[in-house]
Amino acid sequence: MPEILDPKVDLAFKKVFGSQENKSILLSFLNAVLNWTAEQKIADVKILNPYLEPENIDDSVGILDIKLQLENDDLVDVEMQIGNLGNMERRSSYYACRMFGDQNISSGRYQDLNRVIAINILDFTRIKLTKRYHTIFRLRETQENIDLTDAIEIHFIELPKLKQEIASYTNPLDRWVVFLKGGWDMELIDRLAKEDPAIGKAKRVLEQMASNPRERELYELRRKAILDRNSALYEAKMEGIAEGKAEGKVEGKVEGIAEGKAEGKAEGKVEGQASLLLRQLKKKFGYLPVEMENRVMSMPEEKLQELAEAIFDLETIDDVNSFISK
Repeated sequence: MPEILDPKVDLAFKKVFGSQENKSILLSFLNAVLNWTAEQKIADVKILNPYLEPENIDDSVGILDIKLQLENDDLVDVEMQIGNLGNMERRSSYYACRMFGDQNISSGRYQDLNRVIAINILDFTRIKLTKRYHTIFRLRETQENIDLTDAIEIHFIELPKLKQEIASYTNPLDRWVVFLKGGWDMELIDRLAKEDPAIGKAKRVLEQMASNPRERELYELRRKAILDRNSALYEAKMEGIAEGKAEGKVEGKVEGIAEGKAEGKAEGKVEGQASLLLRQLKKKFGYLPVEMENRVMSMPEEKLQELAEAIFDLETIDDVNSFISK
């Protein structure tokens, strides 16, 4: 069976979806993401920064997002992200706004600005308030959920959220997400490739890259660089969490440490609140069962705040136990 490369490595992703000769793959993917059918279906697209192989094996790869313009002049930016740098929401908003604002409006009319669509494919979970793997954001009125404008639209596709057992293989985007997730159940990939011509072509491109020594080496160099970066950031984050738990407050010094220190600071703050509440409860009631102390220490911040507000209304240990058990 031919070897197949991981399409999540951005070099492979851009070769598959961002090459002129593979435009049919890109069209299939875009129509699946945007759910455009019938008259709205995208029939052609202009790739503004097509994939070009470096002239030398040691050349730096450069920017590996895919910028394109649709038939209706909408601008689209597609990006694959393997590592969670902790800034995707602001990062994507920044670049989408840059694309929107950098347009040349020689007519002098804002009406002539083209819409910008950012599509972020993430190999990690970032939007934690929903279980849906595909979320779409616009500028919206917060109370009545009314669009201010559709001028900027940002999509997040979080690959880990779609489990294979709940994927619908009649849904075009589910098929693409299963393909991109990999894990490489080759029987499933072969089935998708036979049922969907665009996925079949994408699979062949990855196989051809794997069998080409030069492209394979470029892929491995890029994959190593991504793994090195993500490993360094993860270690920095773990160090930050450890420091944050110990100190309860730490200011970040480097990009990777910032997120971990924030988590550690938050955890340290909650532990401090719990300890203070325990001292207050012991002062009021004279003692607390060990089991109750452990339960208070493990309570989330919101529950601790509720207990702090209710402490003067609780008259017995049983009252405290009932409150905690709610």
